[in-house]
Formats: sequence, C-alpha cells, structure tokens
Amino acid sequence: MPTNCSIIVPCVKFNSELKKCINECLRQKNIKIKILIVSDYKLKNRIISKKIKYLHFGKIFMSEKRNKAVQYTKDKFIAFIDSDAYPKNDWLINAIKILKKNPKIHMVTGPDFPFPNQKGWSYDIGLAHKSFLLSGSKVFRKNINKSKFISQASSCNMILKKNDFINAGGMDKNIYIGEDIDLCDKINKTGKILYSPLVQIYHRSRDLIPYIKQRYAYGTCIDHIFSRGVFLNNIQYLVPMLITIYLFLFPFIQFLGEIKSYYNFSLVIFNLLILYEIIRLTINPIKILRIFIIIYLGFIVFGAGSLFKFLGLTKNIKQIYTSHNKHN
Repeated sequence: MPTNCSIIVPCVKFNSELKKCINECLRQKNIKIKILIVSDYKLKNRIISKKIKYLHFGKIFMSEKRNKAVQYTKDKFIAFIDSDAYPKNDWLINAIKILKKNPKIHMVTGPDFPFPNQKGWSYDIGLAHKSFLLSGSKVFRKNINKSKFISQASSCNMILKKNDFINAGGMDKNIYIGEDIDLCDKINKTGKILYSPLVQIYHRSRDLIPYIKQRYAYGTCIDHIFSRGVFLNNIQYLVPMLITIYLFLFPFIQFLGEIKSYYNFSLVIFNLLILYEIIRLTINPIKILRIFIIIYLGFIVFGAGSLFKFLGLTKNIKQIYTSHNKHN
C-alpha cells in the first residue's frame, strides 16, 4: 500500500511560481499525494487534477491557512512548502522513510536552495544567504550538510505526521511572521526535528526591493520571537539591532577622542570579517561589492525594523511583506 501525504501550499494568487510548485509536487515518487492549495479567495486560474484541492478561507494569516488545511486532510503525513518554492521528486519519500523509522522524530526538514535560473540581485541575494552573516544559525539550510538534529526549521520545508502537528497545538494563528519558529519550539517539547540533506527543495530568492521589505518585516517580529522565552535559541535576532545602533553611532563617536580610535578599529575588523566571508562565497569583484551591500542592508533594515517595533512606529507588516506580490 502506498503512503498517503497531503502537501499544503498557502498562497496569495495563481502565478508561474505556484504552477511550478504544483507540477513538481505532482512528480513525487512512491507517495500517494493530495495537494491542498490554500488561498484567501477562489483562484481564477488553476491546474485541474484529482490530486489537487483548492481551499479558500478569506484573508487570514498563512499560519491559520495551514491549520485549516491540516483539519481538512485525513492523511497520516502532512508536508508544508511555500508557493514560491518547489521540491525535488524524492522530497517526500526521503522524509517519510525517516519519520517511519524513528518515532522520536516528529519533523523532518532539509536544504532550501535558490532557484537555479536566478540572475542579477536575486542570484546574489541567494548566494549571500549561504553566509551565517545573513542566515545565522539556520545557514545549514542553505548548504548540503550531514543529517543532524536541529531546533528550528522553516515552514517552506516541513514534513511531519498529522497527529504530531495536532498534539503540538498546530501553528499560532495570530503570528504572521515567525509562526514556524513557534511551531518548532512546541515540537521540541515532545519530539525531535531532523535535518536531512536528502529532503531538498528550491526556494526563490527575492529581488533587491522585496528583500529589503522582507528583512524589515522580519525585524519587526522580534517581540513574537522573544515572547516565548526561548532566549538562547533566539538571541541571534538581537544582533542586527545591535549592529544598527553600533553603525548609527559612527558620526557621534568621531568627537570622543580615545574612544574614537577603539571604535574605528573595531569597525575595520567588522568590515574585514564581512569581506572575508564574502570572498569565501565568490571572488568576482562586482559580486563582492553587491553582496557587501546586501549584507549591510540585511543588518541595517532588520535592525531598523526591530527598533521601530520597540518605538511603536511600524506600519502594516503584512502589507509591507507581501506588497511585491502584486508586481509578480
């Protein structure tokens, strides 16, 4: 008997990326799949197949879209992937074999690589995410690494048993960004999360302006991240804000005599660290400059989002985060 699995894909609209996602999900080997496309409203365009079900529940967060889709399915296994991503054809079978073999493992994830055909800023942003300077402790997801237990996974690449998802309480429907971090914290209380290099997907890297909006939106969610009290796991999210404050002080410290020397020396070391990390990724002079800009923007915009959140100066984060979609 083939194993049944529901693939849940929250989306905003039907576009070429969602079409690619659906087609690649349909190519999964040795698994009987059902694809649940969850949108705000009924999609005008769609791929017709007995394996695809289109659901729409109004304008709700992606976390609640996933929860409602899980309630709809009767399959033992569920998988989450984003609408701007697509899996390799052995994605599910590799993950489900792991879940069947070890009941202590409650979630499996793996690498999410940038689209192979990306160019320009999107290509460079995808390359920059291979550095810990942007991806932090999750940099392992951007590279091939050995199988290992981890504390956090991304909702663009999650496979687990439906019962384990339900027993963990599902995703918090009130969290717009960081709902996957919250879910993983709950999963870790009852089981383990495994990263496997065999569970691969491809995830589109944003262009420059959408990237800036995304980093800002991530920064504004710092209160959700720390409200759960998992400080050691999440302390890395404070770093961009501290770096932003550090850089903001530059013109003021130039008037402080001896402190100025220490500050400027530390700034040189900081930039040399960034340069060293970039050269590890590429030796192309133009790409070095562009990735330098990407990393600096990644720090400053994320940090500004966190600062503005604390000051109560943020706007509609959902609108900022998703506004690029209307231009796709």
